[in-house]
This record gives sequence, structure tokens and C-alpha cells, in this order.
Amino acid sequence: MISSFGKREYHPWWLPWLFTLSFILITFLPRSIDDTMFMDGVTYAAIARNMAQGIGSFWRPFFAHSFWLPYDNGDYFSGHPPLQFGLQSLLFSVFGDTPAVENGYNLLVLIGYIILITKIWQKLVGPNSEFRTFGWLPVLCWYGIAIVYYSIPNNFLDSTMGLFCLASSYFQLIYLKKEIDRKSTVVWPLLAGVCLVLAFLTKGPVGLYPLAFSGIYAISAHSARFSNAFRPTIIMLVIIILSIAGILAYTPARKFMTNYFYGQVMQALLQKREKAGTGWIAHLTLVSELLRSLYPHFIACAALHGLSFGLKWKISPSKMISENTVLTLLVAASGIIPMLVSIKQYPHYLLPALPFVALFFAFLLVQRFALLMAWKKQLTIIGLSIATLACWGATFQKLTTIQPDIYSANAKQLRTLVPSASTIGVCHDLFQRADIHANLQRYHRLSLTTQIDSVHYVLGDSTCLPQFDSTHDSLVALNGGYFLVIRSAAQGHH
Repeated sequence: MISSFGKREYHPWWLPWLFTLSFILITFLPRSIDDTMFMDGVTYAAIARNMAQGIGSFWRPFFAHSFWLPYDNGDYFSGHPPLQFGLQSLLFSVFGDTPAVENGYNLLVLIGYIILITKIWQKLVGPNSEFRTFGWLPVLCWYGIAIVYYSIPNNFLDSTMGLFCLASSYFQLIYLKKEIDRKSTVVWPLLAGVCLVLAFLTKGPVGLYPLAFSGIYAISAHSARFSNAFRPTIIMLVIIILSIAGILAYTPARKFMTNYFYGQVMQALLQKREKAGTGWIAHLTLVSELLRSLYPHFIACAALHGLSFGLKWKISPSKMISENTVLTLLVAASGIIPMLVSIKQYPHYLLPALPFVALFFAFLLVQRFALLMAWKKQLTIIGLSIATLACWGATFQKLTTIQPDIYSANAKQLRTLVPSASTIGVCHDLFQRADIHANLQRYHRLSLTTQIDSVHYVLGDSTCLPQFDSTHDSLVALNGGYFLVIRSAAQGHH
């Protein structure tokens, strides 16, 4: 019965890390230099850029004079709290209006996740565990989730919020581990509470789920007492309450948060905003998306368990493994289950909980990975080396086959045709295209209107071509079947 592996070297410690980071590069590097992001991330970058240029402010973020969603089309953007916009605006102030800002920000977020996931792993396994050097495994499990490698380069608010949630959990873990040794300090719960406030100011109440972390730890760890979890939880609650009170005491902040709460939170709960579907099944969208993204993890578990069965390895999970498997599973559930109340669900909403999903699978896999590496050390080194080279080859192949994004390319082409910060017309059927709004604002500060008779420039496609006078209006072909109409006679155009 194998329950402990003893101290042994499985491989050069840096080789699995080299493979893991090379694997991350396959998707992250090409997506960081192609000027292509999901429209949410482009929109957030545009808001941050505007803020840096003095257009709008922290508590009155400004996107454009037009918006594709009717319930966010006010004097300023109140669809989400403004912290990420403020943070990115600082980078725009330093580096100027360049896509390198949002891409560099995504890189900082990625590095933050890698560091925190590794630190939490090391803290959970303990200082003397032979599994301490396997910090690369939860990082690999994390970035191996399709939702993660799609979302991290996309400048989502959920990425930033999730980073603050992870930091809060880490600070609580430091406190709880020290509590056992009677060397605890109140600094860690204070920092954990501050991180929860920052998570809340990034994307609202869903960022508060790590409030449950200390309690879950007390439930899952036999060496911890529930009373140990009470103190940090109370401290975090006090920090949150005081912070919210301070925010509400400041009039601009109170107005913003009121608009946000009634326009976003309440409307989502009342099913009056975007919907993942209809009926009770819509509440389970996140669960189905999660399971769909975890096929590689299930396959890896099945393969390693099958291999160990075939080789007659009898592995008994240690107390540490068992406790941490329960802990990470429950923490992940605490981040996902509350969101199932609403039917406004998108896959990237899972981002804050996914580090704990990754840690859960890493604890399921680590004993068999360790035994496999110790059993065939030379084969492991050869396999990891080949896999690393394959990652580099895949990255190079992606870099040489980047396809230009239609919407960002059109926005950049319009720089030579339309004055910056103009309001241009758009054919009625195109007004709901979020990618058009986001990219035109991000790359040329253009707003849109369907009142095409009052503007000099109109963006259209073939379906609205008959509306224009081809004998007088000029047509400029753009990418993707779009064109710009330069009208010869417009009344009151901008």
C-alpha cells in the first residue's frame, strides 16, 4: 500500500515549469498581439482610455455617445463597478493610447494568477511535503481549462475580480495556517477584507464569495477549529461594511452604485437583462459550461487511474490530500452556486472559481503524477522536453497564421477617412452589433447613431445599400463586406 513516497527527485524542478509556461504561450502570446478581443474587453479598454484622457471620471465612466444595450445607454457607463477601468486608466496615462496597455494588463493578471495559485498550493501541501515542487500542476490544470485560456487575454472584469478573490483566499490561508501555530496576526484578515472590497469594486457582489473560505477551511481541515474561522470572517465583514458605508457617504459614488445596483444587479435577478436561456435549465448554464471545459481533466484522471491499476500501484490518499480535495471542491462550489440564481450566465463568469477547480484536480492527480515521474525519470525528462518543443512549434505556427480582426481593422481604416471622436451613422440592422460599437470607440473614439440623415458618414453593409444615392454618395469598401458611405449632402452632420 503506497501512502507516502518518501523524499526523492522526480525530475529537474524547472522542466515541468518550462513545459507549463510554454503551454500557456500557445494561446496567450498570439492572442496578445492580434488586436482581437471579445467585445467586452474592447469596451472596457475604451472606457479606461477615455478616463485617462479626462473623458469621464472614476465614478462617471464614459464609453461613447451610443451603446448597443438599451439599459446601459445613459449619460455614463454604470453597467459595472469602475475599479478595473481606473487601474487601466493609470497605464493609459503612462503609456498612451496603445493596445499594449490592455495586453500588458492581461499579462500582469496572468502572472498574478500563476504566483497565487502556486503560493496557495505550497501553503496547502505544507513546507515539508514532497509535493511542494508540484506547483506547476495546478497552474497547468488551471490554464488547461478552455474558459481560462480563452478569457485571460480578453481583458474581462472577471479576470481581475478573480485575482482579488484568490488573493483574499491566500491571505486567509496564511492566517489560518498560522493560527494552528499560535502565531497569527490580524494583518492577514485585514488584507483579505481589502481584497474582497477590491473584488466588489471590480464586478460587484459575486466577488464576495471568499467570505466563506475560512469557514470551509474549518469544516474540511480536521486540525482546525470552527472558532478559528470566526475571527477572520468577522474582520473581513467589518472591512466590507465600513468600505461600503464610506462609498455611500460620497455622493458621486453613491449615485453610481445606486444606478449599478438597480440597473445591473436587480435587473439580472429579475431576468430583465441578457439571458442564457429560458426555463429552469438556464440556471444550469454555468455548470454545463464548466463540465464541457473539463474534458481534458477527466481524461487525465481516467488515464492515470487506469495506468496505476494496470501497473498494480495501490495508492492511498494521505490526510493532507483528502482534506485539500474537499476544501478546494467546496470553495469552488461557493464561487459558482450563488451565480446560478440568475439566468444571465456566460462562461467567463466562472473565472474566479476556476483556480480552485484546478487545485481540486491537481490534488486528485498529484500522487499518480509523482509516482509516474519517479518510476520513469528519464522517460519523463524526454517526454517533457518533446512536449515543450511541441508547444513552441504550436506557438510559432499560430504567430505566423494570425488572421486580422474585421472590426478592429475597419476601425483603423476609418482613421484615414473620418475625424476622430465623431458620431457616424450606422444602418439600423447593424446598431446591435456590439463589436462595431466597441472597436470603433476603442480605436478611433467614434460613436454611432441610426439617424443617418443627419450625419456625413454612414457605416453599412449590402443589406442597406439601396438607402443611398450611388450617383452622389461615395462608397469606400471595408473588411468583411462592410463599407463607409460618405454622403454628398447631409443635414447637420457632425
